[in-house]
Amino acid sequence: MATSTGTHIALEKGFGESKFKRDARAAFERAPPCANMSHGVQNGRIVTTVKDIAWLDIPDSRGQRVMVDYRIDNRSDSDVIVTPRRLAVTNAAGKLTNAKDDAGGNPANSPIPADAELLAAGASWPMVSVFEVPPGEYALIVPNGRIESDPAPTWIDGCRFPGPVATALR
Repeated sequence: MATSTGTHIALEKGFGESKFKRDARAAFERAPPCANMSHGVQNGRIVTTVKDIAWLDIPDSRGQRVMVDYRIDNRSDSDVIVTPRRLAVTNAAGKLTNAKDDAGGNPANSPIPADAELLAAGASWPMVSVFEVPPGEYALIVPNGRIESDPAPTWIDGCRFPGPVATALR
């Protein structure tokens, strides 16, 4: 474990990037198109299904907003810990962007924390999250699910979606 920690510290100092940034870049590289993931992204004991992605212009800004309508399902027989509760986006360089705005939320409309939360067996959360990003191609980093006895998950997965120009052409 000390060797692993030392290696990560050396990589961060030598290459100027964190392990999470490298993991996010790798997730972008291996992510299939969201359109091909009609049955959702399986990550741990949960499935994240992207229903729709829409690009919106932001007045007086160089960026744009991308709105992602999705659902997180616990298809297992156990309650699971969902970490984090909402998805994030990454670009090809591994730059992560967290949701700026929660336009949907859970059915009770309570605030949605970015950290872990328990999702009951067989339950789901309908979600809508908004990200402010420059135009480009991005990958969604989806939450993962585990029961308390599982070790903390170390993988991240998701699917890739096109930028606003490509989206407008479909």
